[in-house]
Amino acid sequence: MKTLADNRELYDYLLFLSAELKRRGAAALSEAVAFASAQGSSSSTEFLGESRIALRRVLSEENGALSDQQRNDVMDVLKQLGAALDETRQ
Repeated sequence: MKTLADNRELYDYLLFLSAELKRRGAAALSEAVAFASAQGSSSSTEFLGESRIALRRVLSEENGALSDQQRNDVMDVLKQLGAALDETRQ
């Protein structure tokens, strides 16, 4: 996965992931990711934090709903979120 340039790209990724999870029958995870995407109009820190919570949940509960590449993408985005949140704390 490429580096996300801004919160808009994160928002777009979350919408894509939510739709993919829904398509694959993981409705509860889809809703969690959709909730995080809805925080896009909140403060940047809140949006990043909610996104991280939702994506961590996806990794722990998706049970094969995602392909290996999609799972790797989620992990990559989580690393980017961690780095971005660390920057906001400094």
